[in-house]
Amino acid sequence: MSIFKKKKQDRKTGFTKVYMPKKSTSTPTVSRKKKRTLFGYNGKPLKKNRKTFNIERYKKGLVIFLLIVFGLGFLYLSILFITNLRGQKTVDVVTEDVIGLVDIPAFPGSSFLFKDDIDNTSVSTFISSGNSAYKIPDDRKIDDAYEFYKEQLPDKGWAFAISVPMASETMKSGEYWIKENTGLRIYTKYNDIWYETITKQQAESGLADRVQEEIERDLLLANEDAQDLLPDFPWLLKVPIEYVITYSLAPYNNMRTLDMKRLGSNEKLSLTPIDEYQGGGLDTYLDKYVEFKNNNGKEACGIKKTVIAYTPYSTAVRGEVSCNEGLHDVAVFVNPNTGVVYILDTNLMQNPYFEEVLTNLKPQDTTRH
Repeated sequence: MSIFKKKKQDRKTGFTKVYMPKKSTSTPTVSRKKKRTLFGYNGKPLKKNRKTFNIERYKKGLVIFLLIVFGLGFLYLSILFITNLRGQKTVDVVTEDVIGLVDIPAFPGSSFLFKDDIDNTSVSTFISSGNSAYKIPDDRKIDDAYEFYKEQLPDKGWAFAISVPMASETMKSGEYWIKENTGLRIYTKYNDIWYETITKQQAESGLADRVQEEIERDLLLANEDAQDLLPDFPWLLKVPIEYVITYSLAPYNNMRTLDMKRLGSNEKLSLTPIDEYQGGGLDTYLDKYVEFKNNNGKEACGIKKTVIAYTPYSTAVRGEVSCNEGLHDVAVFVNPNTGVVYILDTNLMQNPYFEEVLTNLKPQDTTRH
């Protein structure tokens, strides 16, 4: 055994140096997902290359949305308003009947046209003959009245007959109804409601017989040689050539009376100024006219009846006067230009030309109203 130990030699490997990784002293970072907010990512503004929130576009969109909402709301309220307005026209049934008529309800809101003269004789006769007239409220029209009666009259036993427009040349305008053997005409003149009791046959024909009578009266003026009244006379009228025109002194204020006599007959007509209109019923002026005729000594006359009538320029009174020679058809009305009351008188009852004169007589230098 050797005294000295052999020194062990180190064997070299392929790696001459070995390096151990150093321990890192920094804190590792944790990757977190960025959150996007209204103003950017994690409070940081968005980069310019990304789409940004446009506040102006948002405001415009909000305004447009609100306008659409308000527009739809306004449209809805308008529809409700129109529906309620139409519903108001369908009025409740009223129990009050038209004055002078039975089973005919008065149109709601209307008022009797002659309520201030209800005690007048002519108004009483007008009502008792099966007629009446009412004023329509300012916010209603005759079509509203027609619709009202189409709803109410069938329940009262009335059957609808025909409806005649204003432009008809063969029938009288209005709505016609029938109940048993009685006819009823409802029509208008000056935005009012007129009621007329007629026969069943007249209701079925729309008063075609009355229109035919008017056509016959119009033929009287078809002659081209119709005469005019004097230029200074207070009235305008075309007079057929077969009538002789004369003028005489009137009982009032030295004015003139117009006298017309048809050639070859006893037919006579006169237009007489009787007094200045001072209010009251027109019947009183007819009394003055009859008194004048009686005092004049030609005839003994008395008033038989009077009824309310209308002319194109004013209200009037129609009546019958009984004289020695027979019945006279008369009309009393006021010249709106002079304020003088006139009496139109004919000695022939149901005289076609009397109706023509009453319809076509116009005040001098004035318009119809």
